[in-house]
Amino acid sequence: MTNRMKRPLRRAPIRSAYRVKTVPVALSALSALLGPAVLPVAAQAAPALIWRACPSGQGPARMECTAIEVPADWSAPGKATIKLDLARLPATDPSLRLGSVLVVPDGGPGIQGVLSSAPESFTTLRWHFDVVSYNPRTSVAGRYLPPSCGVPGLPLNDPRDRAAYEAQAAGLERLVDRCRQDDTTGLADHLDSDSVARDMEEIRIALGQDRLTMLAFSYGGVPAAAYARLYPGHVRAAVFDSTPDSTVGWRGMERAQLRATEAAFKRFTTWCAGDDACALRGRNVRRLWRELIKSTGRGPVTYASARLGEIRLTDLHLKALARLVLPIPEKAPEFAGALLKASKGDFAWFGEQILGVSASWSSPGAAATRCPDGLVRLGYEALVSDRRYSERISRDFGGGVGIGLEALACSGWRHRPVNPPRPLPVGLPPVLGLGGDRDFSVTELLVSKIPGSVAVRYDGPVHVVYLRAKDTCVTGYADRYLTKLTLPSADTACARVP
Repeated sequence: MTNRMKRPLRRAPIRSAYRVKTVPVALSALSALLGPAVLPVAAQAAPALIWRACPSGQGPARMECTAIEVPADWSAPGKATIKLDLARLPATDPSLRLGSVLVVPDGGPGIQGVLSSAPESFTTLRWHFDVVSYNPRTSVAGRYLPPSCGVPGLPLNDPRDRAAYEAQAAGLERLVDRCRQDDTTGLADHLDSDSVARDMEEIRIALGQDRLTMLAFSYGGVPAAAYARLYPGHVRAAVFDSTPDSTVGWRGMERAQLRATEAAFKRFTTWCAGDDACALRGRNVRRLWRELIKSTGRGPVTYASARLGEIRLTDLHLKALARLVLPIPEKAPEFAGALLKASKGDFAWFGEQILGVSASWSSPGAAATRCPDGLVRLGYEALVSDRRYSERISRDFGGGVGIGLEALACSGWRHRPVNPPRPLPVGLPPVLGLGGDRDFSVTELLVSKIPGSVAVRYDGPVHVVYLRAKDTCVTGYADRYLTKLTLPSADTACARVP
């Protein structure tokens, strides 16, 4: 950062809609319209970071903390600023140290949640690198945004005509406009992945690195890809772990995603046929599923919640929840029980989950975080077209999450897009992709766009395999690449150890 005078932003309390308990979301992205961005002048200097021991009880032994100040709006760097918390696990052998690896988390819960939850995952990497991560602006926004940005969103009904779509979008737009009007910082308009990428460039400069070495997890791969687009000459290496392909958007990923969902449903039905824990054991599960989506497609089921409001459930909602839940084996008994109840007319589980997802995903603060990244197309015509496209691919699950429910969540964000899906620049170094059963197909799609790159499949339904698989095969390939820039051969896979 330069020594220009800046006005620090006052932290404001926020009632976060993100705390609504919902189904765990794999590759959750509330995304919308995008467009070309004007690049600000890159930072010319940044003060050296001063690392200190983290507060007591915060993180593992030897973890150090600091903070960096960045503009709320990179096109106006002389105005208001925000602070991003950083933490690092120092290299264990200074004589072998090659530099720093920047961990790019999934927008939250932030750095302590990454380095504290799985410090053992970085043991080998720390022979050669400081492992650094941070709370991105999307994670710290709650400190600065007004309460109106954190209010719950509206129930996301499935519009059956243009009038219903526009009425719902207008209601969501009013929430967004109130948030933007109350926000005196301007931060609500700059929570896109391009802004996050520019923060990453400031961190690179402050770390004193000529080029950045990145380890990006889940949706953190979107700002990591944005960084590669904005600063291709500053990329040394990048691992994309369980990340979506932001170069094509959700429609471009739909075929690969639906293949993964169909495979997950097959595993679910196989489990159901042989385990007494399945409430549907002995039933034809696929036939039951098709009957449910057919009936709700023809006649929506109204569900009212005293806590979250009222929703008219359709096949879109059932498919969306199936696509979120099926890849998670621990959810199988709960999902089977919900299907059994729904077959008897009780849709309470589906109603509560969809209302919870609606409140969280369409909150104005959440919309400001994801919608400017443009992974979904907006407008009633796009919704209808994308849904039909998806349903042609998969009769049972097409039209569910990204091009259905997530597109509805972003329908009220009617502002110029910032980071539209488009090709990455030529000349990037080869990268490594990692992914389990849930995410490999879309991660492979991304890394295939960069010549010489390789994706490693992990045999298991794990999201973010570097941290959660606890598998030395996975971490071994990643650590070797980050250290020596050596990639495994194509079609490399890591078998799950029982």
